[in-house]
Amino acid sequence: MTERNVRRAHQRGALENDWLQARFSFCFGDYQDPNHTHWGSLRALNEDRVAAGRGFAWHGHRDIESLTYPIEGCIRHTDSLGNDYVFGPGELHRMTAGSGIEHAEMNASSVDAERHLQIWLYPQARGLAPGCERVRIDAAGGRDAWQLIASPDGRDGSATVQQRALLFVGRPARGSALGYRLETHRLGYLHVVSGAVSVDPGLQLRSGDGLRFTHHEALELVAGADGTEVLLFDL
Repeated sequence: MTERNVRRAHQRGALENDWLQARFSFCFGDYQDPNHTHWGSLRALNEDRVAAGRGFAWHGHRDIESLTYPIEGCIRHTDSLGNDYVFGPGELHRMTAGSGIEHAEMNASSVDAERHLQIWLYPQARGLAPGCERVRIDAAGGRDAWQLIASPDGRDGSATVQQRALLFVGRPARGSALGYRLETHRLGYLHVVSGAVSVDPGLQLRSGDGLRFTHHEALELVAGADGTEVLLFDL
């Protein structure tokens, strides 16, 4: 794997206003880059920092699979299906927009900012029944291992997505190694949530960096810092 496969944190698209600092790994909203429209079924990967008491007010979606991965602080989710709850780190929220859903995701705190990843996948079919799901992520499950947190069949307690995609979290200790090999004709994407990793042969990735790879390339990484956390997409 080489530098050309890497999407550096500072190369991402940006949006900043009085309540939001967002970074876009792929095209999103007014940010357009023909070289970074999507990667397989991965349509969006946004890192959002939301000011206290603010957030994404009531709005609608159709035909996306949305995953919200909290990093710091908590989010209040409300939607047109009648759901109203708060979730935070240690949980993953899945929303199937399908034939249409309206929702809001607001910072649940009036004091502290919150930070999360907003992930969109293309669904396998259009016009699906809308729905939402929260799953717990075992904090010990991703230590020096890949922990499955989203899959097409919801196995191992993962969120159920309407796409042939797998999402894993890994939390390797400093110096620990993790490897992954894709099946034929699959695509992979690695996103560093925090810390740092070294990817063979000596490619360094840090918080906010992303790495594209294919089934021709086996992924081998070694954590270079305490508190390293990575997401791995098998698409």
